[in-house]
Parts: sequence; structure tokens; C-alpha cells
Amino acid sequence: MPARKPQYFRVIYFDQDKLTCNVSQIISDDTAVTNRTCELQKAGRNVNVSTTDPQLDKKNVPSIESLLEKLPFGYRHDSDLSW
Repeated sequence: MPARKPQYFRVIYFDQDKLTCNVSQIISDDTAVTNRTCELQKAGRNVNVSTTDPQLDKKNVPSIESLLEKLPFGYRHDSDLSW
């Protein structure tokens, strides 16, 4: 059985308490981010993440700039936001 090809995507971080968001570099595994998000939520933080559609080719992953152009209304970019 051939090895599964990695899929690449970006994580978008959202902090609803501060109305801020940020976009990650291209990654292929969001397990640590998802686990940390759950920990923060259990601690009372109003945070969540979403991901771009997974791609087999890194060149097809949307750019950070293109994603930041589509911020939800009222949100601002915070380059230090990540976990």
C-alpha cells in the first residue's frame, strides 16, 4: 500500500475576545494547534481556528495576504496571534 501523500494548508487563528486573527505558514498537520485550541477553550478563552482546503501541492495553498483580505467584519490582523 503506497504511503499517503501529505496535504498542505494554512490555519487561521481567531480570538473572539479581542476580535483579532492571524494566518499560519503552510503546514501539513494541525494536531498541536487543535489540541491547544481545546485547552484554551476549556480555560475560558473564546478562540477557535479554521483551515484552508487541503492541497496536494503547496503552490495551490492560498497566500497569507489573500486570506487577510477576507477578514471577518470587525476583526483586525494580529501578527503575534498563534498558539
